Amino acid sequence: MCGIAGQFLHGDVTPDSKVLAGMAEALRYRGPDDEGLYRTTHIGLVHRRLSIRDLSDAGHCPMASLDGLMYLVFNGEIYNWRELRTELESGGALFQSQSDTEVILHGYRVWGNALFGRLRGMFALAIWDASRRCLLLARDRAGEKPLFYRTSSEGLVFASSLEALRPGGVLNTIDPVGVVCHLVHSFIPASHTVWQGVQVLPPAHYLEIECGQLPVLTRYWEFPRSGPLKRSLHDCEQTVEAALDDSVARCLDADVPVGVFLSGGADSSLIAALAARHCPGIPAFSLGFREARHNELPYARRVAKHLGLEHVTFDLNVEDAIEWLPHLVTQYGQPFGDSSSLPSYGVARLARQSVKVCLSGDGGDESFGGYWRLQSGVYAARYGRWMPRIVRKRIIPNVASRLGGVGRRWLAVNALSLQVPGVSYTNRQSWFERLGDLAGPALLPALAEDLAGLRVGKTVDRPEVSLVQRLLYDDFQVQLPDAYLTKVDVASMAASLEVRAPFLDQRVLELAWSLPDSTKLHWGRRKWLLKRIAARHVPAEVVYRPKMGFGMPLPQWFRGALGEYLEVLMSDSLAVGAGWILAGPVRTCLAEHRAGLDHSTRLWLILWFELWLRLVEHRAGAVDMLGRGG
Repeated sequence: MCGIAGQFLHGDVTPDSKVLAGMAEALRYRGPDDEGLYRTTHIGLVHRRLSIRDLSDAGHCPMASLDGLMYLVFNGEIYNWRELRTELESGGALFQSQSDTEVILHGYRVWGNALFGRLRGMFALAIWDASRRCLLLARDRAGEKPLFYRTSSEGLVFASSLEALRPGGVLNTIDPVGVVCHLVHSFIPASHTVWQGVQVLPPAHYLEIECGQLPVLTRYWEFPRSGPLKRSLHDCEQTVEAALDDSVARCLDADVPVGVFLSGGADSSLIAALAARHCPGIPAFSLGFREARHNELPYARRVAKHLGLEHVTFDLNVEDAIEWLPHLVTQYGQPFGDSSSLPSYGVARLARQSVKVCLSGDGGDESFGGYWRLQSGVYAARYGRWMPRIVRKRIIPNVASRLGGVGRRWLAVNALSLQVPGVSYTNRQSWFERLGDLAGPALLPALAEDLAGLRVGKTVDRPEVSLVQRLLYDDFQVQLPDAYLTKVDVASMAASLEVRAPFLDQRVLELAWSLPDSTKLHWGRRKWLLKRIAARHVPAEVVYRPKMGFGMPLPQWFRGALGEYLEVLMSDSLAVGAGWILAGPVRTCLAEHRAGLDHSTRLWLILWFELWLRLVEHRAGAVDMLGRGG
């Protein structure tokens, strides 16, 4: 796990060493153990290393081929590096290290761009091929590792974080559409960033740019071209558990101590159980809250005791949140509205005291059907097929409104069946329905955008693909990489910790895609198959309890210290002063929240945006409880 950056120039000039050094400094949390830099005509490469595999100098980056014609910077882990190395050695390749980085370098020489489809793991990488005067950028299938870039007539600049692009002089103008996405979706979908002209390399793609040529973007992997396959329940359970067990074993392979995140939910509990097979007593790290409604520690303790794990816990309070926020806001580099980034950072800080790597349960919901959006989307689509639209639009609302609780559920499904694509994936507790009231003059032009459509990813337009697959595909294309994996990557790297997600292994993804729909949504029960597997390894009451997610007690905190913090910031708001938002709606929300309504999501989005403007856009330094720059 590392941070990478670089600059490619079309002209016969060498990138500025000061610019490259500034990029390296911005990445120091991603790679605190070592720093490397390579520069020559056309290219400058930067690497910050978090040493995980082959801790010797042989694993140093940028790594060069023996003939000096190729240089590589790499962020991530390749889990099938041993098999690839054996294959390359049988063809005559000579290795100087025990590093997966060197496998990529030799693999590119032998297989060219076909290398990327052979890699199982998480990665963002850059290869300079001097023989072709060509730079290649590539990103893993799920988007676990980030890679931002910007092109211009002069060339291309790239980095693992937005802040690392700043020395390259490309963070100049805020994109109002990016700000709108933050306020209505709680994250910025990768078709946009908050900076105009700055793009995200899509997952499962590589970019190739030669001197004097335009960049070419190519997709190297896609889900199998098939619908759900007919398989027995026994076969599904056996093959899924075997694939997950293999993935967990590969994720445990490291030259430093490894642990597991344990939230107390089904996914992380199953990963912990499989990890304990291979590493009995592996340390597990959990975070809780004093507020019982949000505290999952009792379930995590139950699982840890059942599995015989070394269990380390921490209680997060509002004082911690206020202390950590400036660091997190800076590390994310653009507005990011998922409040669970704070507990994610907290558990990463906790784990980093003992280990350098942790396994997580991320990705289980997207592949195996864990979210309510799947269930409601299936019901709404089926309902919409047999109930005429005119009836749903004009008659049902009047009838259902008279039927109490049953009617409310009916109204919800009816309304969903009438919505345009994307609305059902929008955070309705955000400013989505109130944006017209909140928007200041700088934001008003962006309101003409199709806000729901900005959230919609690439669709699967193949007749053999089922409705369940289509809905999960949307999660996988947008919500997973741009929200959930972004959260985990930045929050963990802000603590200099590597996080590995066994559910996102290529074989697990492709196997889950081909499973019968009934294994994911079975008579209204979501993630049915995966929970059956998990219940064989951990207590059933943990597996089948209601889903809590990794949320925070924001409603209580905004009625106390966090609300006071926001109030101080709003008294001299940069967001208001720059014309992005109006102060009145925020003050109204804060007052209504204190009176008993729940506007915590809306208030959190404003808090993060205001801090981002101060710390990143204006670079004013830290902000304490009195709102003073420091």
